[in-house]
Amino acid sequence: MNAVKKLRSSFGLTVALVLAALVLSLGAASAQTRSLLVEAPALTGKPVPVALSLDEVRRAVGLAFPIDWDSLRVYDSDGNLIPYQIDDADLSGALSLHDRLAFVVEGSARIEVAMAATEAPPAFENAFTVTETEEGWLIESKDGDVAVEVTPLGGVNLVRYAGVERSFARDIGFLRYAGFPYSTYWVNGELKAHEEKTTLEEPMRVRSVTILENSPVRATVIVQRASDLFPGLRQDAIISVYPTGEILVDQVITSAGYADLTKLETIVNAVMAGTSDARHILPVFRWLEWADELDVTPAQYWAERDVLMEVDGKSYVAFNDIGGPAPLWWGASYIFASPERWRTNHSAELGLGTAEMLLNVPEIATGLRERLEGPQWQLEGEWRNGYFRWIPEEVVTSREAKGIEVGFGTDMEADDWALHLIPGDTVQFVNVYAPYEAADAADAIRYLENRYEEISGVSVTRQ
Repeated sequence: MNAVKKLRSSFGLTVALVLAALVLSLGAASAQTRSLLVEAPALTGKPVPVALSLDEVRRAVGLAFPIDWDSLRVYDSDGNLIPYQIDDADLSGALSLHDRLAFVVEGSARIEVAMAATEAPPAFENAFTVTETEEGWLIESKDGDVAVEVTPLGGVNLVRYAGVERSFARDIGFLRYAGFPYSTYWVNGELKAHEEKTTLEEPMRVRSVTILENSPVRATVIVQRASDLFPGLRQDAIISVYPTGEILVDQVITSAGYADLTKLETIVNAVMAGTSDARHILPVFRWLEWADELDVTPAQYWAERDVLMEVDGKSYVAFNDIGGPAPLWWGASYIFASPERWRTNHSAELGLGTAEMLLNVPEIATGLRERLEGPQWQLEGEWRNGYFRWIPEEVVTSREAKGIEVGFGTDMEADDWALHLIPGDTVQFVNVYAPYEAADAADAIRYLENRYEEISGVSVTRQ
């Protein structure tokens, strides 16, 4: 298992971005150079992380333009060179289209590339230090404000923010997965015995944990795992920590075999753990199964439980994180619910919070079955994001009691609920874990709405 790996250029992850329409113009760029304008909303006063695969850069520049990657530079709006890094995301030891360019934007920046480099790439000072410990590794920002622990399994724990030592979030980069590892579905339709695990419980076999040494913009952990219980199921995660304390997690689950799953979800634990006044806050779900059963809107469902609040004309759910509102059924505070742009635990006593931001927010399907088959959010001790195909009887029986025919049952085999992955299938999750300072729930909401708009609102335009 690798600890720290030094490369000519290294560090990386993906953050949501919008590749705007590629505008062709001669401008200041000559036939030998190309320039990309990178812009982000400026709402919180914090620098905005940007991460692009080299393939995205190449396509934005134009496939017909041959890039000498040693020529790449990033400049701020005043034309000053700013730190950037190229991460060896696939650990190939050489530049590839999968590698990631990373930098931060304050308003706007400019990427320049040329057909031929005239000088060597610049060197920048690292923003982080890495120390090996008995429990793994400790990554600290050089100003001392931010620290994360990296475990031998490759889990990341955010243990310091704004100089405060505590559990902000644990087990970042872990999975919950379940299904039928002895299935013969593709032979005779039989699923056989069911198993449920997390990264810790199998545990998944660690192919490698690599902390990239250079870190002028962010510290990056590359984690590669494989499940022996579900042969061929692999997880590749790029986990990047910024000096702001924000952690970007881009993970791809690949099936190299046949896997029949009931669950495939990211998890995170201990968000603001030990905080007695922590409140769980998030935008109102666009879809909530329990609300559908009662024939009310999700907002009405939460209002009836006295956990709906309004900030700047918009409704949000906010409840005590320890107990939560009594659910319609199941033990979770919520389940069978649409993934939204962010959710958070916030402590007014500490004036601190930690949020999970979802950068690929899916559309809501029209039909009930399609909604149940799609990605969901859950809060059941763990924060879960992903696929949950363990369908309870209540979904059907509550409707049948009202004379509503749903057109399906809940038998895993007869009603074919499993998520069937075949060789070559991939599932990608892109999440941000963001600690922040806010005096109260309303301030937390305003900050997170603005920060989400910044992080998700990056645009790249060819000049």
